[in-house]
Amino acid sequence: MKIDNPETDLIWGAAAIGRVIGRTEKGAFHALESGRVPGAKKIAGRWGMHVPTFLASFQPTNTQRASAAA
Repeated sequence: MKIDNPETDLIWGAAAIGRVIGRTEKGAFHALESGRVPGAKKIAGRWGMHVPTFLASFQPTNTQRASAAA
């Protein structure tokens, strides 16, 4: 996934977050308010998301690999 602003790992606002997670602004806002976006946090009334944390949530861990192999 390519992020438009490579000098920062943070993006701000539901519209920008929605573009990264593949949702409309309204859908992203609902997911954010429901706590379903890893790496997202509301700061002073504005949503921000740490993109590496979000992407890392989709990477399998070593324990997940071991249990899948068993």
